[in-house]
Amino acid sequence: MQHPARHSTLIASAALTLAAIALPARAQMGPADEAAQAAAATPATPEATETPPPEKKEKKKTDLLFAPVPFSSPTTGAGIAGGVVAFYNPNNSPHQWVSGGGIVWTSRGSKGIGLFHKMSSADDRFRVSATASYFDARENFYGIGEEDGDRGDALDLVNKKLSLQVRAQMRAFRHGYVGIRYRLVSNDARPEADAVSSTPPPPADQLHSTLSMAGPIVAYDTRDNHDQPRRGLNLNASWIFGLTALGDSYDHDKLQLNGSAYFPVGAETILATNAALCSANGDVPYYDLCLFGSNGVLRGYPSGRYRDGASWAVQGELRHHIAKRWGGVAFVGVGGIAPQLGDLLDHGNLLPAAGIGVRYRPFKDNDVQLRLDLAVGKDAHGVYLGIGEAF
Repeated sequence: MQHPARHSTLIASAALTLAAIALPARAQMGPADEAAQAAAATPATPEATETPPPEKKEKKKTDLLFAPVPFSSPTTGAGIAGGVVAFYNPNNSPHQWVSGGGIVWTSRGSKGIGLFHKMSSADDRFRVSATASYFDARENFYGIGEEDGDRGDALDLVNKKLSLQVRAQMRAFRHGYVGIRYRLVSNDARPEADAVSSTPPPPADQLHSTLSMAGPIVAYDTRDNHDQPRRGLNLNASWIFGLTALGDSYDHDKLQLNGSAYFPVGAETILATNAALCSANGDVPYYDLCLFGSNGVLRGYPSGRYRDGASWAVQGELRHHIAKRWGGVAFVGVGGIAPQLGDLLDHGNLLPAAGIGVRYRPFKDNDVQLRLDLAVGKDAHGVYLGIGEAF
């Protein structure tokens, strides 16, 4: 699954499902996160020139996944996304393009619209992804820190949130990419009129605020397949900064490290592992703190129940092909939060999580899978239904 209300999470849960955005594009935004875009026309570096391009996929017809697509998470509740997702490969790239959009409605009364796109150049030298969404969301604010998370008393917020995320990368060395990431969030929240909770609301200036952040990203990717990898590494680092010149309301930065490794265990089984580290420093709004519960980071917790200035998590998932288009998974994980990165070892907590899931491949000649996961955490549990693996 990786991080705050990181946009609280509707965007990580609903926007992901919106159109199938559960396809991991991770250099996660803490809980999940962002996207990016860029372009370059500089000559290839010696490493890139000497490295043979990845084997190209055979050009094939477009696969369309039509709505309605049901989804579920502890944060959003049950919901349905109406729209379409297209999987295609117009330039015979080693990795298929994915585009989609749709509308979302949840049982908690949230509704919204979202669009996303992911693409790469024919030789996979350039990679671009972007998401845009608008939500009229019902969110839970549990407070900040371990004690507030353990108490579990959520204040209901009504939030109208506009989000734009863009990520662009260029191959700089064999399997290595560098680029830039930009993130824009317009947050307009207020406590629900009839909300009953002992948790005080976030500061008024944070309820009505704007994030406009940009910074460098670095990735190292040796996966043999972006949708269903059997072997390889996918390492991502992102460090973005608030830009007051572009309208940011705060002076803060956010560092996120995320890595996944995949190992074949026999012909039908894969061991997938993931580790994530997040640090938010400076004047950080409540919805951009590090947190669990979205983007596949510690399934079993409502997104934002545990949030603070720093977080870490490690996960392992065993994926087994059962028969034809069906598969099953079992996963475990542990993580923790603390006020800042240096406190994780001495003052951090331990949050365990575990669960099982079912996978179904809707297309005969495409590796994308639908997933249903049941997960339990510390005094919490959740049901997750979406598209693509958690990591």
